[in-house]
Amino acid sequence: MAEPARWGLRRSALDVADKLHLARPVVRAYELALATKAKLGSEPDAADGLPLPPARLRAQVGPAHADASYFLASGGEHADLIRQLLREDGTPVEELDALLDWGCGCGRVLRQWVDLPRTRVAGCDIDPRMIEWCERNLPFVDVAVTGMSPPLPYGADAFDLVYAFSVFTHLTEPLQHEWIAECRRVLRPGGYLLISTLGEHYASLDRLTSSELESFTSGNVVVLYERSAGTSLCSAYHPPQYVRDRLAAGFDYVSLREAADAGRHDLHLFRKTEASGTGSGARAR
Repeated sequence: MAEPARWGLRRSALDVADKLHLARPVVRAYELALATKAKLGSEPDAADGLPLPPARLRAQVGPAHADASYFLASGGEHADLIRQLLREDGTPVEELDALLDWGCGCGRVLRQWVDLPRTRVAGCDIDPRMIEWCERNLPFVDVAVTGMSPPLPYGADAFDLVYAFSVFTHLTEPLQHEWIAECRRVLRPGGYLLISTLGEHYASLDRLTSSELESFTSGNVVVLYERSAGTSLCSAYHPPQYVRDRLAAGFDYVSLREAADAGRHDLHLFRKTEASGTGSGARAR
């Protein structure tokens, strides 16, 4: 079955389940099935020598991450993207004093910073089980549980880099704006914010209704299943122009990596400036 057709059927099923208040249990059951399947196979040893999170936690990160090899590879690829995007703007990751993985889950990307020589590495997540696992198994990281709404448990100007993969994709529009302001608060002047969004690539895969797609193409963010904000069920679709002109207000907009170059998620890199305002335009890559 073609990809758009599969997504169309999945969307219809989730719409029905959501109306019956069963969507979240259905998603959890799906994650559990994936985790059970992963446990039946052999798991690789991690090259970094760090423990692997249990399959149940990995499946919550995303369905494909139940597979241990994929979990490890995708974390390495995203860390490499962070290094590359910052290097292109003239800042090696190794020179950062402090970085924050906001929405760190069970350490998929966090574990990639084990060898940073001088950088304080921090991570936070709304799921206490994820944080508990990181606390026990990633001793080089400072981790904390956060709420669905700000604030973060850090002082102002605390980090040189905050990155958030698959976080803004699962928040309502008001929460997105609250959190972007909070990220700006904890960043030092000149600090970077890197976020991923579902852009035009995802919106073209028949995931949206005709009215939702019309709103998206008109430049609006479209959020599905808002009652499940903070879970993988809630899905936000961002036109790049919306991110640049509205969500990123108060930041210098540094660069955009569209989905074809970023594993199907758009990647937006911002930089905090002293002055308020929308900042400069993007340098599309």
